[in-house]
Order: sequence, then structure tokens, then C-alpha cells
Amino acid sequence: MLIDEYVLKEYANLNGTDIVIWTYIVANKKQCSRMSIDELAKRCNVSRTTITRFVKKIGLRGYSEFKVLLDWENQGTKTDKINDNMFDTMCDSVIKYVEGQRNKNYDSICKLIYESNQTYVYGSGDIQNAVSEQIRRMFLSGQKIVHNISGVTFDNAFYSLVNREDVVILISLSGDNKEIVNIAQRLKLNGNKIISITDFKDSKLSQLSDDSLYISTTDFTILERHATFKTTMLYFLLIEFLFIKYSIYKRERQLLEVVEI
Repeated sequence: MLIDEYVLKEYANLNGTDIVIWTYIVANKKQCSRMSIDELAKRCNVSRTTITRFVKKIGLRGYSEFKVLLDWENQGTKTDKINDNMFDTMCDSVIKYVEGQRNKNYDSICKLIYESNQTYVYGSGDIQNAVSEQIRRMFLSGQKIVHNISGVTFDNAFYSLVNREDVVILISLSGDNKEIVNIAQRLKLNGNKIISITDFKDSKLSQLSDDSLYISTTDFTILERHATFKTTMLYFLLIEFLFIKYSIYKRERQLLEVVEI
């Protein structure tokens, strides 16, 4: 299990200081695997007790275990070629992700979608576009119209169409590419609500969002001298979880509204 997955599982329980620590670690994983607890505390401008508390909060027994896992991750998250463990590694990552989602509270995100005047979705890439279209289809079956703003580029005319009562779902793997960040910044200036779906890290897009959902990807090198293969199936699992949670939330809200009447 990777450090990212430990953090993802406990993300809802992390406070602002924990996020600062994790953001530094994500940006400096190789260096952090060689740092003492005092060195890491100094770099994050916190006490060693705070580092220990963070490590235990994400489910590890202590800083030594944290360093071992981080070192292992630095050496082993990318394979040089196909090996016998690749399939098992992928299966394990999916299982751990699903287990982590079991106790996640989706209410705040479901509330944004339920109370929106219009809901839009935009994916910044081929896979993300496919996820956007799947969101549109699933929510339509649940009698919620989600408009998919598909296209190679984002149409600037959209900014004059969307209003403050609308919610925009932005899907990006990194959450840091210039186009998606510019879109989020424009929407925030408009006063729109944003839900982001990204890889698990503290990205610029997630910082601009009112609420965020995350996937945890694993990198594999399938062939030598070939681009790294990154798993993306979790996108589709995540949006199905979201749809189911939304359907439950919608039913409960409608029952309450009937009682109030």
C-alpha cells in the first residue's frame, strides 16, 4: 500500500497543518525518505510531535515505518518492464481505494449538485471527456440533467451562460495544467461553485474548488522506451459511487421536503 493510499483513506480527518505537511512530502518524496523527523519538521515549520501525530493519523505506527514505505515507493512505484506482480499491484490498489471510499461522506458534494440550478461537467483530456459523458448518462437516468461541455478546447462563451446558482464539475488528472486552472479561476470570479475530480494531491484546481473528489493512480512502464501507463479505471468507479450516493441523498432530501410541506 502506497503512502498516497494511506493519506487518501484518512483524508477527511486531516486538518490544515496535516495538509501542509502532506503537500511538502508530495513535492519532495525522494528527499523526505532520507530526512530525519527533525529535518522534516523544520522544513514544514512544525514540531516533531506534529509530524508524529500526522504519521499516526494516516494509519502508520511511527516515523520509521513512514520512511520505509516512502523509500519503497520511490524505488518501486514505476516498474522498468512488465513483471508478474503488476496485475496483483493493480488489483490491490483498486481494492484499497474502494475500501477507503466506503466511509467517505459525500453529503456536501451531493448537496451542491442537488441544490444547483444547472450542473455542468468538463473533462480536460480524452479519458476525462469519457468520464464526463458517463456522468451525463448516469445522472440523466436519475432524473438530473448534467450538461457535458465536451470539446478539444473550452468555449469561452460558456462564462456568459453559467450563473451563480450553477455548479461546474471539472475533471483533470493533475489538476495543475494551465487550461483547467484558468477555467477554475474564471468560474470563481463569476461566483460559480466548483467540484473537482483529480488525482490525489493538493493541486491548484482542488484549492480553487468548493469540494473535491480524488482518485489514486498507479504508474506502470509496459514497454521499455514507452510512455508510462497510468491506471484510470478509478475515475469510473468514483463517479458510480458519486451517482449512488447522490441518489440516496436525493431520496432523503425529497422525503424531508414532503414532511415539511
